[in-house]
Amino acid sequence: MAFLTSNELPTYYPEAANMDAAQVTKYLNRANSYCYGVIGGSPPTIDGNLKTVVAMAFEILAEGEVAQTDPVTGNITDAAPVSPYNRFDKNANPLATVDKMLMPYKRAFESANEDQADNGVSWLGRC
Repeated sequence: MAFLTSNELPTYYPEAANMDAAQVTKYLNRANSYCYGVIGGSPPTIDGNLKTVVAMAFEILAEGEVAQTDPVTGNITDAAPVSPYNRFDKNANPLATVDKMLMPYKRAFESANEDQADNGVSWLGRC
């Protein structure tokens, strides 16, 4: 299940239009998988906000800890021009913001599936 497809990505992250297709596929799959894992499954609705969060995760995962995206070519380099997503503190968790942004979708997923959830409790039947 992909929350954001490669065709939609340039709408939410324009720099991706200039990136190598193999890199886009690799990092977009990682971003979708990361968001799917945080949410726990597919939420009841997939809206533009969720796609924006996946695009942000894509950017963070593609840039890594120290690399930056060159706004002209879309290439991920260590020597790209300064951007607002520079991370000088290697101890910081750049995906923490993404995690917070995914919480409403996680709650919506859990709420939609609460009939099937056991909340960690298993009831043993009578033998």
